[in-house]
Amino acid sequence: MISKTTFRVSHRALLGHWLLVPLGAALHFAPHAPFTLAGANAPETLTNILSWAGMGLAAWGLLNIAYQRLAHEYVIGPDRVIERHGIIARRVTPLFIHHIRSTEVNQTILGRLLGYGTVKMSAAGTGTSEARFDRVSNPLKVMASINSHYQSLAAGTGQE
Repeated sequence: MISKTTFRVSHRALLGHWLLVPLGAALHFAPHAPFTLAGANAPETLTNILSWAGMGLAAWGLLNIAYQRLAHEYVIGPDRVIERHGIIARRVTPLFIHHIRSTEVNQTILGRLLGYGTVKMSAAGTGTSEARFDRVSNPLKVMASINSHYQSLAAGTGQE
């Protein structure tokens, strides 16, 4: 029996948000550095504003990373795939594996380099994707796992 597997948004897919953290920290701890490099003196009020803005930038990056990781959950179970979005308000999209007719992997250039992508699943009778796993690590393995679940389900019921 194949067990369920849970996936979340890849840390590598959140690289842009991760870059906000050291940038904001640098701005918070050295708000006068851009002016010193230019050979000028910055007014104290401006350095205070830049310091607070740096702290806000770092906090925004960390909060966004936490939200993306906590609010998106993708599960491949023995008989269905489930896409969950949200923390307070919640959207859950279950799709029975025996209804899946095609799976598709989309990766950007950056996604190929960093090893993340989107897996889309289409159900019978629709031309659109019914469920999609956004920004998951190693999307080809995720697609292979879905196909493996489908084949084991089809072998168990005698259909394919």
